[in-house]
Amino acid sequence: MQNSSRVPIFVAAGGTGGDLFPVLAVVEELERTLQPRTIFEPMFIGNPRRIEGQVIPARGYQFIPIPMRGYYGLGRLRTYSLAWRLPVSLARVVRGFVSVRPRVALLAGSYLSLPVALVARSVRVPIVVVEINAVPGKVNRIVSRWAERILVSVPSCRDGLPRSVQGRVSVVGTPIRSELRTLPDAQKARRRFGLETERPVLLVLGGSLGARSINQAVETLMERILAAGWQILWQTGAEFHTPSRAGVVARPFIEDMASAYATAELVLSRAGGSTVAELTALGKAAILVPYPHAANREQHYNAEMLVAAKAAVMVDDAELTTALWPELSRLLHDEHRRLEMARAARSIGVPDAAVRAASEIAALISNGQ
Repeated sequence: MQNSSRVPIFVAAGGTGGDLFPVLAVVEELERTLQPRTIFEPMFIGNPRRIEGQVIPARGYQFIPIPMRGYYGLGRLRTYSLAWRLPVSLARVVRGFVSVRPRVALLAGSYLSLPVALVARSVRVPIVVVEINAVPGKVNRIVSRWAERILVSVPSCRDGLPRSVQGRVSVVGTPIRSELRTLPDAQKARRRFGLETERPVLLVLGGSLGARSINQAVETLMERILAAGWQILWQTGAEFHTPSRAGVVARPFIEDMASAYATAELVLSRAGGSTVAELTALGKAAILVPYPHAANREQHYNAEMLVAAKAAVMVDDAELTTALWPELSRLLHDEHRRLEMARAARSIGVPDAAVRAASEIAALISNGQ
């Protein structure tokens, strides 16, 4: 390539699809932004046993496997494995830095970010942090102190970061996958999943890992949902199995989320940052059940934003058995309210967040040349 330059970057994102896919969307947009002037070389770092270990190699990107895992509290045996996981992860990241010499480290703020941030800081590689939740997580609050740029989803997230870094914060929204920016025809999407084209669809999402409490609640309510004239498209996660039933399509993981969203007139889901961004960018009415064990209650804050905008209703995980059906039944039978919620969701969406984030990173790379 004539007059081209190499732009290798390190990317630490994963653990769940919610952490991985927004950053992957930024990487894909950055590739479009930089080419054909540069040879763009993203190197992903992640745990080979989590979703990134499947998705990243399958998409043809280079991948450095590390054994890093999260902090589970002092009373959990898994926490103490960090005594060997962190040093091994650091050693592999150091070897990668020496070999690749990245221009930027792009971090999503999960536990995977920590060893990459430590190495990047020690060798003075600029750090860019992406925070997709309404409040920053623990790792991002630490790593943000070393970052050149901090890209956040909503203005309120800035307030949760250290005062010393708030001048480096840009509000760009939460990036969504490029394939979600334009949805296919609803009837064609329903046929793709083997659903009836004219019956409305409830899309059930528990994240890439599934959500046992949501799955159990839907299984209990399945016959009532079907009796109301609806169908169910259900991402169950790998560990939950439901009997096959007419009107119910259950899959461990749904790769084609554009078609899945296109089928849906209502979504029942956790309230991860990437899911909330997708719901608002696409304009989908939703019932949100925040993950109850998040240390910072990030998903509660995410859900509360949509509730305040009248784009969703929220049900606490602990109250699913008693509170879900009244909310769900009302929405199944009230098309006008679903349409109003969908319009409200779209009004607060940021469908070009990936473009905004990529522009910020491209400018940083350009200034460093």
